[in-house]
Amino acid sequence: MSNIENLRDLFVEQGRELYDASRQEQEELPAIRNQVHDETLRNIIDNQLKTAREQHEILRSALENLKEKPEGEKNECCSSIFKQTHNLINRSTDPNVRDAAVVNAIQRLNHNKITGLGSLASYARVIGQKEAANAIHETLIEEKTIDAELSALAESELNKKAAPDLVL
Repeated sequence: MSNIENLRDLFVEQGRELYDASRQEQEELPAIRNQVHDETLRNIIDNQLKTAREQHEILRSALENLKEKPEGEKNECCSSIFKQTHNLINRSTDPNVRDAAVVNAIQRLNHNKITGLGSLASYARVIGQKEAANAIHETLIEEKTIDAELSALAESELNKKAAPDLVL
C-alpha cells in the first residue's frame, strides 16, 4: 500500500475498492439469486449483475487510462455484507423472510457503492478525467434506480409476505 498524497491517488485507491466490489458482486450474486423466491427480486438481481459488469469495465478503463492497474484494493465492506448475507440466507427458514433479507443486503451493498461512486465521479472531474466522471456518474444513477426498485418491492410486497400474521 502506497501513500495517498493527492486526489489522483485517492481516486486510484477508491476506484480499486469499487472495482473489487463489482468483482465480488459478480461472484456472489448468482448464488444469492438462486436462493431467492420472488421472481421480481430475481430480475432486479439480474439487473444488479449487469450493472456490476458495466461498472467493472468502466472502472478498469478509468484506472488504465491513468496507467494504473485496477486490482489491488479489497473492498472489506462488501466482503462483510456478503458474509452476513449468506449467514442470513442459511438461517432463514421461510423463503419470504429470506427474500426480505436479500433486499436488505443488496441495499446495504448499493448504499456503500452509491457513496463511493458519487465521490469517485467528483474526483474524476477534478483530476481531468471527464469521460470517466460521466461514465461513473451513469452507473451511480443505475445504482440509485436499483435501490429505489428494491425499496418499492420490499414495501409493496416482500415485507408483508414475510410477516403475514403481523401485518395490520
